[in-house]
Amino acid sequence: MMVAAAVFLPMAILYHPATGWNVNTRLALLFAVADRGTFSIDGYHEDPPMETEDKAFFDGKHYSDKIFGVTLLALPAYWLGQRITGERIRFHGAHFLVKAWAVALPGGIAAGLFFLLLARTGTPPRLAIAATAAAVFGTLWFGYGSVFFPYVPGIACALGALFLTLFPPARRLTIGNCLAVGFLLGYALLCDLLFAFTVFGIGVIWLMRLLDQLGVAGSRAFAEMAGERSRLRETVILSVVFWVGVLIPVGLFAAYCYSIFGRVSLPYEYEVNERFREGMSRGLMGATMPKAHALWFLTLHPFRGIFFWSPVVVAALAGCALGLRQYGKRWLLGALGLWCFVSYLVFNAGYYMWWGGWGMGPRFLLPGLPFALLGIGELLREGKLSAFERRPSLAPIARRIALGLGALSIAMSLPVSIYDPQISQGNQDDALMALTLSSQPTVPQFRAAVSVYTGGVNPWTARQDAGSMPTNLLGLLLFLAIPAGLLWLAARAAPKSLPHLARADFPFRTIDGTAAPPPPIP
Repeated sequence: MMVAAAVFLPMAILYHPATGWNVNTRLALLFAVADRGTFSIDGYHEDPPMETEDKAFFDGKHYSDKIFGVTLLALPAYWLGQRITGERIRFHGAHFLVKAWAVALPGGIAAGLFFLLLARTGTPPRLAIAATAAAVFGTLWFGYGSVFFPYVPGIACALGALFLTLFPPARRLTIGNCLAVGFLLGYALLCDLLFAFTVFGIGVIWLMRLLDQLGVAGSRAFAEMAGERSRLRETVILSVVFWVGVLIPVGLFAAYCYSIFGRVSLPYEYEVNERFREGMSRGLMGATMPKAHALWFLTLHPFRGIFFWSPVVVAALAGCALGLRQYGKRWLLGALGLWCFVSYLVFNAGYYMWWGGWGMGPRFLLPGLPFALLGIGELLREGKLSAFERRPSLAPIARRIALGLGALSIAMSLPVSIYDPQISQGNQDDALMALTLSSQPTVPQFRAAVSVYTGGVNPWTARQDAGSMPTNLLGLLLFLAIPAGLLWLAARAAPKSLPHLARADFPFRTIDGTAAPPPPIP
């Protein structure tokens, strides 16, 4: 709980009043549905501060061009706020409210699930807390959890589906479990279609577990599985229930599109902006073959480089590779992490607008980034679960490197998140389209980080350059004290190890290397 609170509270408190096109189109749909009972955003999309070019035009009306998962999550909070106040909530008040409910709260849940996945696959709890802090605050994960974007809610859904697949409460797949996993994966897609790669990876893991429960994979590879093998009829039922769960949220979006366009299609086909419409018509939703210069700027160059601003990702990918030398859940997490990172990097590098507009980093990597970051745990495990069991002298070195890169990532990424995750791209679109490997685009993140560290931003004031430098620095320290204090309390309360949770036995061997399940947990 404290790990979740340590992420939720700063995500909820941090507020960026410059919303931008992407946020505005989602808020416009929210207001249109809640206040007018229509999907058309006419009357919102041209009026400051809600103006946006992220919109579709069909049959004389304008619509949001985004899939609406985060907007749907925000509706209950907005309606409740209207009922309590008795009047329409003003723009910034509504944005703060729905951002806290629909993004920051799932952000806290996602952090808690990330910690549990590490702890339950053998990472010592105190080190799992440190790894969670590095993963959230040391990447753009935290930044995009402080604005009304769909990535963090989708991450929470995907992490929940993975956790329920690897650690079902009944210790085997059941109808309720399969329905929940399917629905969470479907809702991740309803948050953003970019989650397709992550959903595919987790879906494969779920299928492996289902087949193992049927007995197709051979011996009872899930050593913790309770009860008899499933019969074929039960397996078919579980499969159907899973797909029903997936199709509930996906069907909602299909019905939404059909009600507007008269057919099941994506709003991107009707983009108002000609460049957006043409770009999205290429290849797979705007992505073609990856470009070498885009790979360079997305990885190592400070303009958008994930390795530059979040070097902990390097350690995490190394951990994923080490996981492939293990077995059980550790092998699965390693494979899933590498799949997510590589697939999203290739997609992002081939996207027509690979820099992603205004932003602090490669935001198109974010739907798969947490799953790659789970690889940090492989560098932190101890004893028999250590990846360096044959060369134990390397284990403390790897642990220090991982924790050091995590601290460095927080120091570099967190101030940019505080300044504004949707920071100006600093370069014109045409100039970015013409970049080559030798180009040197402007890097606005440097100015943002310096501004935060020199007292130019107070995260409590809802705007930049507010107040004097000493006041801003004091506000920054108080803001940082919230997650730091809660994480410290969580670390103090956590045991040094959870041996009964370190069950890294699926899908190939039990934890002791035999085919026989260990005795049940008392």
